[in-house]
Amino acid sequence: MRTGTSLFLLNLACWFLTDPIRVIAQETRQDTLKEIQRQVEILTEELERLQLGEVTETSSERRYGLGPAAAKVYQLKKSGVSLAGYGEVLYQNFSELREDGNPSGKADQADFLRNVLYVGFRFNDWILFNSELEFEHANTDEGEVSVEFGYIDLLLKKEFNVRAGMVLVPVGIVNMRHEPPTYSGSRRPEVELAIIPTTWRANGAGIFGEIASGVSYHLYVLEGLNAGQFSAAGIRAGRQRGSKALAENISVAGRLEYTSLSGATLGGSFFKGNSGQGIRDSEGTISAATTLLSVHGEFGRKGLELRGLYAHVSIEDASRLNRLIGLTGTDSMGKTLVGWYVTAAYDVIPLLLKTSTHSLAPFVQYQRYNTQATVPSGYAADPANDRAILSAGFAYKPHPNVAFKFDYEEIRTEANTGIDQWNLALNYLF
Repeated sequence: MRTGTSLFLLNLACWFLTDPIRVIAQETRQDTLKEIQRQVEILTEELERLQLGEVTETSSERRYGLGPAAAKVYQLKKSGVSLAGYGEVLYQNFSELREDGNPSGKADQADFLRNVLYVGFRFNDWILFNSELEFEHANTDEGEVSVEFGYIDLLLKKEFNVRAGMVLVPVGIVNMRHEPPTYSGSRRPEVELAIIPTTWRANGAGIFGEIASGVSYHLYVLEGLNAGQFSAAGIRAGRQRGSKALAENISVAGRLEYTSLSGATLGGSFFKGNSGQGIRDSEGTISAATTLLSVHGEFGRKGLELRGLYAHVSIEDASRLNRLIGLTGTDSMGKTLVGWYVTAAYDVIPLLLKTSTHSLAPFVQYQRYNTQATVPSGYAADPANDRAILSAGFAYKPHPNVAFKFDYEEIRTEANTGIDQWNLALNYLF
């Protein structure tokens, strides 16, 4: 009896001692499984970052002269892919009458102007690829799909870097930074379409960097323009867009910007090179040397935004080109082209709702340009090419990267052929 009682007490003691051990072991296994699961999740996230790139939300930061979306690849902290883009939808309502009272003959139009994807890849901490793929006018029947730029950067040091491929010609403001939420109007300034032929890209290579605090530069050697496509409308049709481009003549383009002033940017840019591309007349080879000079300024502070630009183009051998192409009378190409504009905008939301992150910026813009500022002797300028545009409207941004715009444009020409219009636009970037 004493022996049975002893065994019972021994078994009971063992149970009390081993059960907590079993509980502790079970809890330890559960904790271990949770820790393993946590580690797997961390590794999965890390693999995704390595494959897709570690990218922060698109900011308003400009990098190396590019707009915020185009510069997204530079935000990658590790090797990987970046994806960004922008788009714009535009409705244009034209006046039924021209400035002189005659019918305008223009139909109102709604257009998905463009949807753009920026695709970049960072190979390591100093080599990257960046590209812009543009889909225009919603389909390939009326629009086109094109590469706006595609280049390799060698980021050697702050003062000196190398870029090669198809690049944006570093002139003006909008050609380098043409994402629509970054400017006021529903349409790009016409000065930066007719005088500076935005979007202007070319095959080439060059260097860029920051040579002093706030002082940046770009200097490229590029394919030249094709003067055989110049006209009274300007040099825009002479862009070769990197596609089987004639390279008998090359050009040089450069840009210098100063941004150390509080909220201000001051810059200048140039393009220079022969544009004849080997064409000849009875007098010999036509060089058609083309020079573009531009200066610009921007200021932004406490809701106020100011922007201004002046551009001048000169074309040598314009008379010989006219004869060779068959341009006569007022169809002559301009010997010089001149244009300028100023824009002022102010965000009124902080005056009404101090804590709001929205923006509502009324703006006014004035442009003046002439694609036949002077013409060769023996030819006449068409006064319809001497244009002035006064625009007023507003841009509402519920988010910094999404804009709804409305504006009215009063368009005047020296021939009294201007056609007023009002516009609605939806813009976005990501």
